Amino acid sequence: MTEARPIIEALGLQKKQKVPFAIYEGVHSLIIGGIGKCKAAASLSHILTLSPKPVLNIGLAAGEEIGQLYHIRKVIDADTHQVYHLPPSKTLPNESCTTHSRPVAIPHKGLADMEASALLCTARAYRQPITILKVVSDRFDPKSVERSSHLIAQNLPKILSLL
Repeated sequence: MTEARPIIEALGLQKKQKVPFAIYEGVHSLIIGGIGKCKAAASLSHILTLSPKPVLNIGLAAGEEIGQLYHIRKVIDADTHQVYHLPPSKTLPNESCTTHSRPVAIPHKGLADMEASALLCTARAYRQPITILKVVSDRFDPKSVERSSHLIAQNLPKILSLL
Protein backbone atom coordinates (compact mmCIF):
# COMPACT_ATOMS: atom_id res chain seq x y z
CA MET A 1 0.00 0.00 0.00
CA THR A 2 3.01 2.29 0.52
CA GLU A 3 3.61 2.61 -3.21
CA ALA A 4 -0.07 2.57 -4.16
CA ARG A 5 -1.68 5.13 -1.86
CA PRO A 6 -0.50 8.30 -3.68
CA ILE A 7 -1.54 6.85 -7.04
CA ILE A 8 -4.95 5.70 -5.77
CA GLU A 9 -5.62 9.18 -4.39
CA ALA A 10 -4.32 11.06 -7.45
CA LEU A 11 -6.42 8.99 -9.86
CA GLY A 12 -9.51 8.79 -7.63
CA LEU A 13 -9.52 4.99 -7.79
CA GLN A 14 -12.11 3.00 -5.85
CA LYS A 15 -11.55 -0.40 -4.23
CA LYS A 16 -13.36 -3.04 -6.30
CA GLN A 17 -11.89 -6.25 -4.94
CA LYS A 18 -10.13 -7.30 -1.74
CA VAL A 19 -9.44 -11.02 -2.24
CA PRO A 20 -7.22 -12.58 -3.49
CA PHE A 21 -5.58 -9.21 -4.26
CA ALA A 22 -6.73 -5.65 -3.64
CA ILE A 23 -7.81 -4.08 -6.91
CA TYR A 24 -8.65 -0.40 -7.32
CA GLU A 25 -10.39 0.87 -10.44
CA GLY A 26 -11.33 4.04 -12.25
CA VAL A 27 -10.07 5.01 -15.68
CA HIS A 28 -7.08 2.83 -14.83
CA SER A 29 -6.80 -0.36 -12.76
CA LEU A 30 -4.32 -0.85 -9.94
CA ILE A 31 -3.51 -4.10 -8.17
CA ILE A 32 -1.51 -4.43 -4.97
CA GLY A 33 0.53 -7.57 -5.33
CA GLY A 34 2.84 -7.59 -2.34
CA ILE A 35 6.53 -8.31 -1.92
CA GLY A 36 8.39 -11.03 -3.81
CA LYS A 37 8.36 -12.82 -7.14
CA CYS A 38 5.54 -15.26 -6.32
CA LYS A 39 3.11 -12.55 -5.17
CA ALA A 40 4.07 -10.33 -8.09
CA ALA A 41 3.50 -13.04 -10.70
CA ALA A 42 0.25 -14.24 -9.10
CA SER A 43 -1.25 -10.76 -8.77
CA LEU A 44 -0.33 -9.68 -12.29
CA SER A 45 -1.62 -12.95 -13.72
CA HIS A 46 -4.88 -12.42 -11.82
CA ILE A 47 -5.53 -8.92 -13.17
CA LEU A 48 -4.42 -9.77 -16.72
CA THR A 49 -6.84 -12.70 -16.72
CA LEU A 50 -9.64 -10.30 -15.76
CA SER A 51 -8.61 -7.57 -18.18
CA PRO A 52 -5.60 -7.89 -20.50
CA LYS A 53 -3.93 -4.51 -20.97
CA PRO A 54 -0.46 -2.91 -20.99
CA VAL A 55 1.30 -3.03 -17.62
CA LEU A 56 2.93 -0.20 -15.69
CA ASN A 57 4.73 -1.42 -12.58
CA ILE A 58 5.63 1.17 -9.98
CA GLY A 59 7.68 0.05 -7.02
CA LEU A 60 10.55 0.63 -4.66
CA ALA A 61 14.12 -0.62 -5.13
CA ALA A 62 17.52 -0.42 -3.50
CA GLY A 63 19.98 1.92 -5.19
CA GLU A 64 22.23 4.89 -4.56
CA GLU A 65 20.01 7.98 -4.96
CA ILE A 66 17.10 7.78 -2.50
CA GLY A 67 13.96 9.24 -4.05
CA GLN A 68 15.21 9.02 -7.66
CA LEU A 69 12.74 7.61 -10.20
CA TYR A 70 14.18 5.26 -12.82
CA HIS A 71 12.82 3.60 -15.92
CA ILE A 72 14.05 0.01 -16.00
CA ARG A 73 15.64 -0.91 -19.34
CA LYS A 74 17.25 -4.20 -18.28
CA VAL A 75 16.12 -6.79 -15.73
CA ILE A 76 18.40 -9.50 -14.38
CA ASP A 77 17.02 -12.39 -12.35
CA ALA A 78 19.63 -13.14 -9.65
CA ASP A 79 18.38 -16.73 -9.23
CA THR A 80 18.31 -17.82 -12.87
CA HIS A 81 20.83 -15.28 -14.29
CA GLN A 82 18.34 -14.62 -17.07
CA VAL A 83 18.65 -11.14 -18.59
CA TYR A 84 15.67 -9.29 -20.11
CA HIS A 85 15.75 -6.09 -22.11
CA LEU A 86 13.07 -3.41 -22.32
CA PRO A 87 12.86 -0.36 -24.58
CA PRO A 88 14.67 2.64 -23.05
CA SER A 89 12.87 5.78 -21.95
CA LYS A 90 13.50 9.06 -23.70
CA THR A 91 12.21 11.11 -20.75
CA LEU A 92 13.40 9.32 -17.59
CA PRO A 93 16.82 8.08 -16.49
CA ASN A 94 17.27 4.46 -17.56
CA GLU A 95 18.75 1.87 -15.21
CA SER A 96 19.15 -1.89 -14.81
CA CYS A 97 17.45 -3.78 -11.99
CA THR A 98 18.42 -7.13 -10.51
CA THR A 99 15.58 -9.12 -8.96
CA HIS A 100 16.49 -11.05 -5.82
CA SER A 101 14.54 -13.56 -3.73
CA ARG A 102 15.58 -11.83 -0.51
CA PRO A 103 16.37 -8.23 0.47
CA VAL A 104 19.87 -7.22 -0.65
CA ALA A 105 22.38 -5.78 1.80
CA ILE A 106 25.40 -5.72 -0.53
CA PRO A 107 25.68 -2.74 -2.90
CA HIS A 108 26.00 -3.55 -6.57
CA LYS A 109 25.67 -1.88 -9.94
CA GLY A 110 22.17 -0.70 -10.79
CA LEU A 111 19.07 -1.24 -8.68
CA ALA A 112 17.83 -4.25 -6.72
CA ASP A 113 14.23 -5.32 -6.14
CA MET A 114 12.21 -8.47 -5.45
CA GLU A 115 9.57 -8.40 -8.24
CA ALA A 116 10.69 -7.04 -11.64
CA SER A 117 11.74 -10.29 -13.34
CA ALA A 118 8.52 -12.07 -12.32
CA LEU A 119 6.38 -9.17 -13.53
CA LEU A 120 8.22 -9.01 -16.84
CA CYS A 121 7.90 -12.76 -17.45
CA THR A 122 4.20 -12.71 -16.54
CA ALA A 123 3.43 -9.73 -18.79
CA ARG A 124 5.23 -11.41 -21.67
CA ALA A 125 3.32 -14.67 -21.08
CA TYR A 126 0.10 -12.67 -21.51
CA ARG A 127 1.61 -10.84 -24.50
CA GLN A 128 1.22 -7.47 -22.82
CA PRO A 129 3.80 -4.70 -22.98
CA ILE A 130 5.31 -3.72 -19.63
CA THR A 131 6.98 -0.60 -18.33
CA ILE A 132 8.80 -0.87 -15.01
CA LEU A 133 9.47 2.19 -12.87
CA LYS A 134 11.42 2.05 -9.62
CA VAL A 135 11.94 4.69 -6.96
CA VAL A 136 15.04 4.22 -4.82
CA SER A 137 14.04 3.58 -1.21
CA ASP A 138 17.35 2.59 0.42
CA ARG A 139 21.07 2.24 -0.23
CA PHE A 140 21.18 -1.56 -0.11
CA ASP A 141 20.28 -1.52 3.58
CA PRO A 142 16.97 -3.39 4.01
CA LYS A 143 16.69 -2.29 7.66
CA SER A 144 16.57 1.36 6.61
CA VAL A 145 14.07 1.05 3.76
CA GLU A 146 12.15 4.27 3.42
CA ARG A 147 8.53 3.09 3.71
CA SER A 148 6.93 6.50 3.45
CA SER A 149 4.68 7.05 0.48
CA HIS A 150 6.31 10.45 -0.05
CA LEU A 151 8.93 8.81 -2.29
CA ILE A 152 6.21 7.88 -4.77
CA ALA A 153 4.29 11.11 -4.19
CA GLN A 154 7.30 13.29 -5.03
CA ASN A 155 7.56 11.50 -8.40
CA LEU A 156 3.82 11.41 -9.09
CA PRO A 157 3.79 14.03 -11.90
CA LYS A 158 6.36 12.02 -13.89
CA ILE A 159 4.59 8.72 -13.15
CA LEU A 160 1.14 10.00 -14.13
CA SER A 161 2.51 11.50 -17.35
CA LEU A 162 3.26 7.94 -18.49
CA LEU A 163 -0.38 6.88 -18.15
